[in-house]
Amino acid sequence: MTAAATFEVRSPLDGSRLAEVPVYDARAVAEAVARARAAQPAWAALGARARARRMEALAGVLRRRSDEIAQLVRSETGKPFGEALTEVAVSADLIRFYARVAPDHLGRRHVGAGWMPWKKAWVEREPHGVVGAIAPWNYPFILVMDCVSPALFAGNGVVVKPSEFTPLSALLVQELCRDAGLPAELVQVATGDGRTGEALVRAGVDRIVFTGSTSAGRKVMRAAADTLTPVTLELGGKDPAIVLEDADLERAVPGVVFGALFNAGQTCLSVERVLVARHIQDDFVRRAAELVASLRVGTSPDADVGPMVTPAQAEIVERHVSEAMAGGARVVTGGQRQAPGSGVYLPTILVDVDPSMDVWSRESFGPLLPVMPFDDDDEAVRMANAVGYGLFASVWTRDRDRGLRMARRLRAGGVSINDVLSHYAVPGLPMGGVGQSGFGRRRGIEGLEEMCRTRTLLVDRGRRRHEPWWFPYGAAQTRLTRAVLEWRTRRGPGGLIAFVRGLLRKGNGHGG
Repeated sequence: MTAAATFEVRSPLDGSRLAEVPVYDARAVAEAVARARAAQPAWAALGARARARRMEALAGVLRRRSDEIAQLVRSETGKPFGEALTEVAVSADLIRFYARVAPDHLGRRHVGAGWMPWKKAWVEREPHGVVGAIAPWNYPFILVMDCVSPALFAGNGVVVKPSEFTPLSALLVQELCRDAGLPAELVQVATGDGRTGEALVRAGVDRIVFTGSTSAGRKVMRAAADTLTPVTLELGGKDPAIVLEDADLERAVPGVVFGALFNAGQTCLSVERVLVARHIQDDFVRRAAELVASLRVGTSPDADVGPMVTPAQAEIVERHVSEAMAGGARVVTGGQRQAPGSGVYLPTILVDVDPSMDVWSRESFGPLLPVMPFDDDDEAVRMANAVGYGLFASVWTRDRDRGLRMARRLRAGGVSINDVLSHYAVPGLPMGGVGQSGFGRRRGIEGLEEMCRTRTLLVDRGRRRHEPWWFPYGAAQTRLTRAVLEWRTRRGPGGLIAFVRGLLRKGNGHGG
């Protein structure tokens, strides 16, 4: 590590200096990977059940130190205290979920040997080795834990590269793991900027898990391609909320507003586009504007909507709104910062939006609700699927079956019916998207499987010196192949009868 290379971490709440942390260069990253790799074999050798017991102690540490964790998250992100505490609760719940399901799921899975009963076959899951996790700034605790937890349950070591805006939460994760009695070197944190992240991808880790923008995800994938390192990418989103004409607006309006503004809209599952049936659009917008006007916006701990985490993201939101207004969109409420130079952008509702506008087609990642009308279900689906992203969506209707039919037509990794963001509170549901929203999954059983390799094993239990299909070929081998084909492609006793007949059939077996 280059001793002189450091950077400051400042709070978006008031710009105060929180800490100065080192920038890991390529050599320092390689050393961190080596430390995790040295600690990993003994951890993996414990077995899944012993690891699960050790990990449950980590959930207890999270509970005991929850307020401390939430305060640190709040200081780094500016989010309200209640939202920061949610990161701790959801992370602890994920640990408990994996503690319950991982031991059985990671165990040996026997498979039938088909028509060869003298053989035994099974599948085993083994850890990759060392997992490299590159985490963003919007949820600096939960998105680190989303990678660390399944990686450790699966028997891996982990090296985390957090965002340079929020590295302290990741460093605290490392401390919490040690506090829980996990091996001291098993979880490493490599702080720094984009160059540190690239160094981690190229440092010989056995898998990369990246959460961030689509453009950064492409860079990660290009770097990983040089060493054929497998990657999991959860990238950007432009998640639509579709409000049908039969929706209960008493639920749909507060749900959509919450989905758009939670964490100031800086959530991968945020509602970023609202499609409303044309004849209820005015009523929906009026109700939404009234609700937004009642929200507490600012930097106080009990605020409903807090500041943007980074100045660059606030500028993107600002540009999307100004360009939309220049193109004919109308601001119903908001449309500016709370004060000049403030990191707080007022919750904004936009109407008269055009699909060509960036505010409709590109990820804003801020407190914006652009609204467009549609005339029928088919048009709503076309509009929802018209962008390249495919992370999440929600459908609002009193007819659950209709909502499910529409959900299955949407190009998205997940869909909620009459709900929003609750997906993340269900630890068994995987998280991930399609298209420009990436591939692979976090959380759920699928997220655990991302942290494993499968090894297939087959053992011959017979005492034959020679299998009947080995060299040299002859009529008997061909009769056997044909008999097996008949057996395995017929149902019921007829298949077994055909098999026996095939074996007894005379002839040279070479065709005809």
